[in-house]
This record gives sequence, structure tokens and C-alpha cells, in this order.
Amino acid sequence: MQLVSGAFSEVVMAKEKTTGKMFAIKCIPKKALKGKESSIENEIAVLRRIKHENIVALEDIYESPNHLYLVMQL
Repeated sequence: MQLVSGAFSEVVMAKEKTTGKMFAIKCIPKKALKGKESSIENEIAVLRRIKHENIVALEDIYESPNHLYLVMQL
């Protein structure tokens, strides 16, 4: 299920098979990152540091040949 679509990425909802826990996954095409690598590195660094009840927490990062996936709590 797609939650949000933006200029450079989309966010979809996913369920972990073993636990049934729901996550939001930000899917970013690597083509959209060309020349903007520092922006996504900064976003990841900020999300890793911030722990606040009103801000989604970054759980994990996965990379495929064509996409970067940021797995976040709902």
C-alpha cells in the first residue's frame, strides 16, 4: 500500500512476515540521487541520531542495484 509519493521517492507500508509488525519503507531510485548524495546521507545521519516520540525512527537501510530503501517505524 502506497502511503506517500514525492518528487524523488515514494513511501509504502510493509509487514514483516515473522512478527507481523508494520513499517514504512521510503523507496528512493538511485537515478534520482545523482548529484544529491550528500542530501540523503544527511537525512540518514539525522534520522539515526533523533529519538523522539513524534518523529519516525529509522530501523534499517537496504540497497539494491537501482534503489535505496529506508525502513522506518510507523
